[in-house]
Amino acid sequence: MGFVMGKCPVIKNVVFDLSEVLLPGLIGVEDKLQLRTGKPGNLIAQALGSYPYYQVNNNLDKLLKSEMSYPEYRTAFLLAVGLSESDGSMFDDQCLQMFDQPYWYTNELLRNVALSCKLYLLSDHCEVWADYIYKRHRFFEHFTAIVWSYELGATKKGLEPFVAIIEKYQLDPANCLFVDDNLNNINNAREIGFQVLHFTGEESVEHVYAAIGKD
Repeated sequence: MGFVMGKCPVIKNVVFDLSEVLLPGLIGVEDKLQLRTGKPGNLIAQALGSYPYYQVNNNLDKLLKSEMSYPEYRTAFLLAVGLSESDGSMFDDQCLQMFDQPYWYTNELLRNVALSCKLYLLSDHCEVWADYIYKRHRFFEHFTAIVWSYELGATKKGLEPFVAIIEKYQLDPANCLFVDDNLNNINNAREIGFQVLHFTGEESVEHVYAAIGKD
């Protein structure tokens, strides 16, 4: 399950990723955009710069680090797939709709974990999407603090966000469980000293409970 077992310190804090752990992310929006535009899904995914094309310093990465504004990102996408600026609002709507519904287990998971540990969120998102998500969902009330990549100018592709959350909130990474679906992020957190759990879907909920010693 990705959790480092053995003689580990008791977990006092759980640092959650957001997309594909608590809430769907952009993965799959290419299918919705393909239906709306008639453009090939592969072309759309490439223009988005999202999975499986996401890499450091592509347009999506620059957006998430605030090195590119959201309007600039949207315009670049529209040009790349052969759409006009008039399609911008449709693009906005389709992306935002991906964030509308948390997974069925999310609220209960956060509520239960918050009974034993402090919760932190460490998420790679641009300001436009983060603002929409934060205003829409009540589950953020369970978190002690939220750290977005656009605020830091760095994503979890590197070590900076993990160092930043430790320093800002005076956390001991040995007492923190980092939960993420991305193995690169998991490896970076482990390098900093976090206990880690690779989240692979709803079956991982019980692994989170086991990791914090909750039946």
